[in-house]
Amino acid sequence: MENQEEVVVLYKDDPDEHSGRCECGNNIFKSRVQDGKFYRKCQECGKTKIV
Repeated sequence: MENQEEVVVLYKDDPDEHSGRCECGNNIFKSRVQDGKFYRKCQECGKTKIV
């Protein structure tokens, strides 16, 4: 498995086209809180947003 730098975008800069769904169409996310921010990572494509 490759070690890639995680790309993180802000939700306000890149909102969901369909609420609660990633651009790839997936609606399953792995969430975490780090440094007081809520991160949502798509389990399909790996895109991470700070919500």
